[in-house]
Parts: sequence; structure tokens; C-alpha cells
Amino acid sequence: ERALFTFGLAPVGCSVEDVYRATFKRMEYRNKRYYARYPADVALVRQIVALLHARAAPLPRGGTLSPRRFLQLGLLLGSASGLEALHDLLELARPPAGEVTSLPSEFLLAVENAQQHFETNPLYYLLHEAIYCDGPGTASRWAAERVQASLGDDWDYTRCLTSESPPIQLTGEMVYSWMAEDYAWLRPLQQAANLLAEKDDWARLYDEEALRLSTSPCAALLAYDDIYVERAFSEKTVDLLGGFPRVRTWVSNEFQHSGLRDQPSVFEKLLAMSKGELEH
Repeated sequence: ERALFTFGLAPVGCSVEDVYRATFKRMEYRNKRYYARYPADVALVRQIVALLHARAAPLPRGGTLSPRRFLQLGLLLGSASGLEALHDLLELARPPAGEVTSLPSEFLLAVENAQQHFETNPLYYLLHEAIYCDGPGTASRWAAERVQASLGDDWDYTRCLTSESPPIQLTGEMVYSWMAEDYAWLRPLQQAANLLAEKDDWARLYDEEALRLSTSPCAALLAYDDIYVERAFSEKTVDLLGGFPRVRTWVSNEFQHSGLRDQPSVFEKLLAMSKGELEH
């Protein structure tokens, strides 16, 4: 009857590398927003990363808190309360005075809890990049890892460990080959993950001609600076679907990707838009 899209549409026609180049760019801005709100965390993050660079910390469930795993806490920044949630978590590592010289158990447990979905929901790790592999000849080959390596020194934490260097960049919705080393529950899945990363005989994800010809009304809410789903790619897909009036879009910086959970009433507005009762 109709389709409602909450916070993004699939990036039809975009490669997995395109997706990560765009989302790393969004993460640059989100990192700036985070450090602007909590400037003291620039030094705190650097101290924690330097400590873990010298010696990774064992986690309660058997995993390893390496610098690269710690930086994945940037995934928290994609929700409306993400800046505050990350700051509150990091405060558990801040000593009463001086620099960070050890990491308390409550901090390590909080990190593990914040990242436990990778282990309790392992399909995310296994298939997150595969969802962008559209057709034969495409393989993810750990695309986020490859794209990050191409972005230069600002995305290499080892180049940012001195007080004179730029702030260390936290990563976002990316998965990496090394996660099967750092996350205890993912270790048995390492071989399967690598096989999926090299798989290049995927079927086509989208029938673009069918999408162009479809007529069911749609409404879409796009977060202006969504770090998970690139807005520009969503807008391109809106055009593929025919644009207005078939697809009515609502672009807002009021929400992050978590907007439907944060404010469920957006569903009612989207429904009204899809019926032509509201413009946006």
C-alpha cells in the first residue's frame, strides 16, 4: 500500500567503498562536534589510547581492549544522546588528578557492555559489509578497513599520540577483519567472516527498473548529518523512485539515526505525509 522510510534509504548504485568514504567523512564532523562539546576529552581519549597502545587490556568476558577496539566506541555518537553517553563512559576512566595510568574495572566493564551487541548479534559483524555487495563481481574485502587506511594520518591513531597532533578520530558504523581477534565471542567466526569478505558472486540486490516503475506512495525522514546512512545517497535513491510527489521527504537536523526510538511520533507524521495530508 505504501512505504515509510525512517532515517535513510538504501544506497542503490553505490559501491561499498563509496559508502565508507561518505560515512568516514560524516564521522570527521561528528568527532568535531563531540570534542567541541567536551574539549577535555581530547586529552583523555589520547591518554587512554596511548595506554592501550603500550599494552592492551583484557576484558571480563575474555576479549581484548586494544586501541582500535576502544575507538569503535564512536559508534555511540550516532544516536541523539550519543555524545553524552560516550562522555559519561569515558569519565569512568578519568582519574581524580593527573593522567590516566590504569583503567578501572568499572570502565572496562562499561566498554564491554557498550559493545556487547557485536558478540550477542554476530550477523552484524558477518554481513554488515555484504549488504552493500550488489551483484556478481563485487566483494567487500573489508572495505572499511581499506578506506580508512587510505585517509591519511588523521585516521591513524599512531600518528596522533602527542599533544601537538590532531585529536584522535573515533570510528563509526564500520566492521574490521581484526574484530575476530579482539572480541572473544567472534573468534570462532573468523574463517567464515573472511570467506564472506572475499565472496564475489552475490546476486543483484536491487532491480532498478522495477524501482523506477513502482507507484506505491512513500515518505522518508532523513537525518541531515546521519553518520550511519549517508543522506546524499538516500536523496539519490529518492530520485530513483521518482521523487516528489510519489516520495515525500522530510530532512531534519533535529534527529540522529535513533530518531524513531527517541520520538515515536515521527511515524504518524510519515504516515500522514505518505497519504498527502502533510508536505513535510
